[in-house]
Amino acid sequence: MWAVPTLTRPLTRPPRPALSLAAALLALAALGAVAAWQTSAGLDHIDRMMAERSRTLYRMVATEVRNVARYGTARLERLDEVLAEIAAGGDVQATVLQKVDGSIRLAHGDLPDPLPDYPRNGRDYLLDEPVLLIAGPVHIETQGCGTCTGCSGEVTGCGGPGGGIAGDYEVLLALDASPYSVLRRTVWMQAVAGALLLLGLAAGLLLYRRQTLQTAAMREALAVADERGRSFERLGRVAAGLAHEIKNPVGSLRGFAQLLAEDATPGSKQAEYAGLMVAELDGITRRVDRLRDVARPSPPELRAARPNETIRRVAALLEPDLAARALKLRLDLPPDPGPDAMLDAERFRDAVVNLVINAIEASPERGTVTLKLATRSPDDRLVLEVADQGPGIAPDDRERALRPFFSTKSGGLGLGLAVAQQAFEDHGGSLEIDAAPGGGALLRAVWPRRTHRGA
Repeated sequence: MWAVPTLTRPLTRPPRPALSLAAALLALAALGAVAAWQTSAGLDHIDRMMAERSRTLYRMVATEVRNVARYGTARLERLDEVLAEIAAGGDVQATVLQKVDGSIRLAHGDLPDPLPDYPRNGRDYLLDEPVLLIAGPVHIETQGCGTCTGCSGEVTGCGGPGGGIAGDYEVLLALDASPYSVLRRTVWMQAVAGALLLLGLAAGLLLYRRQTLQTAAMREALAVADERGRSFERLGRVAAGLAHEIKNPVGSLRGFAQLLAEDATPGSKQAEYAGLMVAELDGITRRVDRLRDVARPSPPELRAARPNETIRRVAALLEPDLAARALKLRLDLPPDPGPDAMLDAERFRDAVVNLVINAIEASPERGTVTLKLATRSPDDRLVLEVADQGPGIAPDDRERALRPFFSTKSGGLGLGLAVAQQAFEDHGGSLEIDAAPGGGALLRAVWPRRTHRGA
């Protein structure tokens, strides 16, 4: 006697490196945060350097101005010479001394034109590349007038050249900012290079993850294909056992049915029933042979056909099965004659029978089985949906339910959906399991309407 083999080796899904990728991305984010902090610290350090340098030069020039203008004669001329020497120095590009009311002004060097609005407190600076501006107040006191004998009434001293320059002034310095600009650009270039490097590493990690997932999916598909191959091998052995055990009894029954058909009155119910018995017994023989074809696939014999007609014949054939469970079959088909298609009529019929029988067995009594056929316009494909009102198929079991010998029903062989899937794949399509809108399982087959495979 033959026995139905069972699957003992479940497929294992390859582990996905989600945790390692998350850790790597987290490390890159930490590096990015460190790089951003270093960039900010570098720019802040350059700003402090500019501030300290500009304040130091301002204090130095202000002190020099006060000291030069305090004693002696020709103070204004000597002050002008000092400011010119300072403007000719390394860091300072221009010096300006002007009175608060603008009455006296000494200027040397090149100033920005137009001159922007700059702070005047001696602490804050304005960076107007390529110069840095800093300005602040300076108070000049002159000594030597009225303190020496013989000075009164003479033009030398306070009344001579340089006399009368005491008062409140403003010192404006224009400093060369190019060294600081170079430093700032260097810091920004390093930051951009680091950011590009981190982005490149992140992109590489994402690409690596994508390739890893594709490899895992390919391995899983290969594992499924390998398991299906093993299942089909078992299925071939089952088919061989079936052929050995039932082919001869089926042949005998067909002979008796043929005799009944010949003895019955033509056109009578007996003749009709005997003819149906002969046809179904022939169908049993073909299906046993077809099980072996599943294990050793052969190209489908495609011919022009009408899916509507085949579905209606299947519905009529299964009326007793529906009545036994008080079920109602609701057909949602295109208007007759329906779309034409290239089909292997026998394989298509067997696939529809298996799908509807699966729905009948899963449905509760007095439930409804829905069978819908539609044409999908964009890619000229046919869509067949069979829905039941049963408990449905858990998402984790949907892929396995399409494999041979997997069944959630007591005493089920688990061949119906596998045979249906093979039939639709032979037509260049696919079969998938989903959840029905009202509960239960929804089996959806999609295949090209004009498949020429094997033609």
